[in-house]
Amino acid sequence: MDDDRGAGISALEVRTSRRGLFRLGAASLFALVGAGTSAADDGSDEESNGQLVFVYDDSWREDWTQTFPVHQEEDVPACCAAVTEYVDTGWGLLPEHLREMEAEGWEIMSHTAEHDVVGNLYLTAPTESDDERLSVDGSFLGDHEGEPIVIGDEDETIENVVAGGGEDDGGFYLELEEPVGESFAAEETFVRFGDERIREEVVGSKEELEEMGVDVDYFVSPFGRSEGLVEELVEEHYAGFANREGDGLNGITDIDPYDLGRTSIDGQSSTETEIEAFYDQVAAGDYLGIVVGHSQFDETTEERVRFAIQEAKERDLEIVTLREALSDLDVGPDEMLGTEEDDDESVEGDSDENGPSDDEAPTNESASDSSEDGVGSSVRENGPAIAAGTGLLATVAVAGRAAYQRLVD
Repeated sequence: MDDDRGAGISALEVRTSRRGLFRLGAASLFALVGAGTSAADDGSDEESNGQLVFVYDDSWREDWTQTFPVHQEEDVPACCAAVTEYVDTGWGLLPEHLREMEAEGWEIMSHTAEHDVVGNLYLTAPTESDDERLSVDGSFLGDHEGEPIVIGDEDETIENVVAGGGEDDGGFYLELEEPVGESFAAEETFVRFGDERIREEVVGSKEELEEMGVDVDYFVSPFGRSEGLVEELVEEHYAGFANREGDGLNGITDIDPYDLGRTSIDGQSSTETEIEAFYDQVAAGDYLGIVVGHSQFDETTEERVRFAIQEAKERDLEIVTLREALSDLDVGPDEMLGTEEDDDESVEGDSDENGPSDDEAPTNESASDSSEDGVGSSVRENGPAIAAGTGLLATVAVAGRAAYQRLVD
């Protein structure tokens, strides 16, 4: 897809990777040119009624063509949870989109490499040692024939290989290449991909995104599945788990970055009244509110996104990125990861290796977090690129970061 922003991207390819640098440098320069960085930034010193984080999952091109421009017009940031397999396709975001989003105040998160389930599934019926079929609580593994899996509980684990799967009157089931070999109880027995695959999805996706030139501190799990090995890997490699569990009301007293929840603003999942009620709760209590949207859904229109932003502004909620919110609470990346990366790290330019060349969009469960948000995906043709957020602000942001780097070097 042709993109008319290409000429303006090259200036963004020199950056620093120190955590929080954009918030310290570019945000202050935005203020000098009169562009607020949050809903509550109206030039006064009054405190907001709380903070709100917007996250958009899956990194479809609609994030760039319709959602990003609305946030730019409203002068508020958001977070993009990117799937590396989707980046640099005909229907997904391009690497330069991610970089400009970050330069304009957005935060980039990892949403795995291929948008496959990385959390545990669980048995819904007991199994005996000679069984070659498992009853499970989700269909996510059934179409991964030949993929190694792990079956186990707190006492033991075994390996097997997926032979297929489906759904019948008894629910979802998973076919195995070999008999289970052990007896396992329902509910407490988990089924998941093998260790190597989960590590590639969770850790490899972060590495790929950072090779594209963006900082990644937080992880978003597909389909809301968040138990198992994925928890250990996230705590080791990320500063937080953005959708571990919960309803989006995250109490700020002793907040745990690895135990955050969120609620949906998507058209099929929430009514406008429900969104307003959620904001009222955030404003009334000591909460960090987190909401999620999927730009590719037909019902999640520009009007729906603008409504969600403006209703937050009406309640004087400060719209920030997750990195900003948690850093304000002293549980940000510096505190949780305990490291600071080299300020002189350079950015690799675009290449064909940054993502797949396959232009076919995913469908069904691989297209969105349907289990978490209660809605399916809606595949649409991509519209033309919109030239939003370029010009003075992007230039000031880059200059601000460069100036800041010279000060701290």
